[in-house]
Amino acid sequence: MNIIRRVVDIILFLSFCFLVGTGIMMKFSFVKGMGPQSVMGLGKGSWEVLHLWVGVLMFAAVLVHIFVNRAWIFKVGAKNKAWAAAIVIIIGLATVAVLALCPTVVAKV
Repeated sequence: MNIIRRVVDIILFLSFCFLVGTGIMMKFSFVKGMGPQSVMGLGKGSWEVLHLWVGVLMFAAVLVHIFVNRAWIFKVGAKNKAWAAAIVIIIGLATVAVLALCPTVVAKV
C-alpha cells in the first residue's frame, strides 16, 4: 500500500504542476486575433486537450488518494466522526459533478 501512496502522490504533484503551467500558458501565451500560434509545436486546441486529460487523470488520482487514505480521513480528519468525513467527500464530489455538467449558455450581447 505504501508504493501506491507514493505513486499517487507523485501523479497528483506532477499533474497539478502541469495543470497550473498549461492554464497560465493558455491564458497569457495565445493572443486572440493573431492567427495560428503554437507553443512547443502545439496549438491552443492541442494544449486544451492535454489540459483536459491530465485533469481527468488528476481527478482519478484524487479518488484513489481519498480511498487509500480513508482511515486517516475517518480517524484524524473527522475526529472519529465518519459521517462528517462522508459529508465533506460527498459535497466535494457533488461540486465537481455540478460544475462539469453545467450547460454552456450563449451570452446575448
